[in-house]
Amino acid sequence: RAAALDVAAALAAALAAGRLRKGLQRATPTHTVNQESLPAAASASPASATTLRFTTALRGLNVTVLPNHNLLKHPADASHGYTIMLNSISPEWECLPQHSGINKAIAKGCIEDGSTTAVNDALQQAIAQFAEANGAGPTYGDVLVTPTYGALRADGFTAIAHALGADCSDRGKRYRVPLFEPTAPPTLAAVFAAYFRVLAHAGALAPPGGDVSEGATLGLVQISAGVFAADQPKCAEMFALAVRAWSEAVASESSALVRGVTMMCSEQESASIVAALKAAKAMSRDEAEAAVARVLFGEGSQCFLDRVPRAHTIGQKAKEQPPDDSDAPFAYPSLAPFSFATLLSREFLHFAPPASMLAKAA
Repeated sequence: RAAALDVAAALAAALAAGRLRKGLQRATPTHTVNQESLPAAASASPASATTLRFTTALRGLNVTVLPNHNLLKHPADASHGYTIMLNSISPEWECLPQHSGINKAIAKGCIEDGSTTAVNDALQQAIAQFAEANGAGPTYGDVLVTPTYGALRADGFTAIAHALGADCSDRGKRYRVPLFEPTAPPTLAAVFAAYFRVLAHAGALAPPGGDVSEGATLGLVQISAGVFAADQPKCAEMFALAVRAWSEAVASESSALVRGVTMMCSEQESASIVAALKAAKAMSRDEAEAAVARVLFGEGSQCFLDRVPRAHTIGQKAKEQPPDDSDAPFAYPSLAPFSFATLLSREFLHFAPPASMLAKAA
């Protein structure tokens, strides 16, 4: 419990420092972060951004698709800026410089006072807090939040949402997850859950009842669509539905506010993401609610997330200890009958949402 308080205190301090800066005041960072092993899109020339606004009676959320941008740098256009970033975490729930991809880049960006484990130490504390609160450790579809450290913190980034998507890959170093096929319903349900939980964690970090300038801003990379081998256009649809569901679920004036989301991707992938966002935006509220219900339940009454197993790890494969996928750590009996409001339950989020998020929730 003391460790959990340490993480919470560090995160609160980082967020307070970020608010004192009044958001992004620089077009580019003043510290250099090692960018090796980032996705190829990050090293290409920037392409034009597309922004869509999701509105309810009282709230608005700007969603920008920004091709070929490096997540660890501030966008040139400050209106696309963000202070909270998404890390696509490994199933081991570790963030260390010896890893690969965005996980590696974020770990290197958080090196502080010579320590290469600052962000991973905070992540391990967050895992302990999660397990104490939920009776099991995080798995596919879950999200944990830590502060930033080192160069990332100095550059004005305040928090990292570490999300584990559905792993459809068969790369030899872990036992394959048979449940997860590239377009299988449990895969898409886990991806939707991860995106929605990222938005919910960001909303929980925002000051309740604040004005637009105090709202949370998120920088995202795609979940599950890279080495995890899920179908990228289908994952784009899950992102779009999560954005629409979030904008409907917290449509209250007093709700915690996420005012901006910026999605990084390749130029080729941007078309499917923009198309998915436009389709979700065009739905009526009832149509959107029914679409999310189909993602989570299909035509049956059991939630696909009830079948999501514990995360498969490299250590299991090294020890030749196949995981027991029948031992699913979480069940979601209260999600049915489904409504947007049920997405704000502690049962679904795996954390207790603040009162500001629940006030007059739709």
